[in-house]
Amino acid sequence: MKAEFENYHETSKNYDNTRVPIGTEILLGCFASNPCPLQEQTILDAGCGTGNYIRALDGKVGMLVGLEFNEGMLTQAREKFQNNPNIRVDLGSLLDLPYEADTFDGIMCNQVLHHLNTEKADQENFSPVRRMLAEAYRVLRPQGVLVVNTSSHPQLFDGFWWADLIPAAVDRIARRFPRLELLVSMLEESGFNFRGNIVPLNSVLQGGNYLDSKGPLRKNYRDGDSTWSLATNEELEHALERVRTMNEDGSMARYLEARETLRRNIGQTTCVFARKDEKLS
Repeated sequence: MKAEFENYHETSKNYDNTRVPIGTEILLGCFASNPCPLQEQTILDAGCGTGNYIRALDGKVGMLVGLEFNEGMLTQAREKFQNNPNIRVDLGSLLDLPYEADTFDGIMCNQVLHHLNTEKADQENFSPVRRMLAEAYRVLRPQGVLVVNTSSHPQLFDGFWWADLIPAAVDRIARRFPRLELLVSMLEESGFNFRGNIVPLNSVLQGGNYLDSKGPLRKNYRDGDSTWSLATNEELEHALERVRTMNEDGSMARYLEARETLRRNIGQTTCVFARKDEKLS
């Protein structure tokens, strides 16, 4: 079950205008490491949202199954794919996958991990993430591939130009993200063979809208990233005042370039790649 700190029933209506699927070529490359040909593979999108990644991979793999807990997101996804026989979207929780063992050839989990942790006391142990990884291992076939699209802590703070405007909110959401070294450890504890981290340096989650210098002034822009929902009213107003001021005094272009220099070096997301290899007896 996701710990929804944002009203995704509402933001789902505008989600496709504020987020784009990035790293799809990485996903396909990872899935291709499975001996089963891509066109014969069944892929699960765990926490599929409105189905952007499903749409990006449609036609490139055999069959796609989406799983989503939020009914608003689920409705949007089902409307997109209602006439596509190679795509199915189910309602369910990542912590108790409603599938038999050895069902999928690949699983992708895109920017979902931070929605799993519910208790502040568990933000060091990340028990829900551990449970999700165990479930992913269970439903993957031998030599099946898991790709977790997440963000490192440096990426959260310096991979998004506007993160500097709301540092306290970024700090709050960072606590919900397991550090990459911990995620790798959890994968190995679940039985996976960790294969590597891949960073799509030249891609941004908000696509062409990302560098809109006045974007944060609009709610539909802020809805493109759940970090904004963790800012207090006072923090949000302070951030918006900074945006207004920089746009008015002409300093915004220099500010954006400085922030972009940081992003170009670290990217916004990291794809963590692991496989369910057969264990040696």
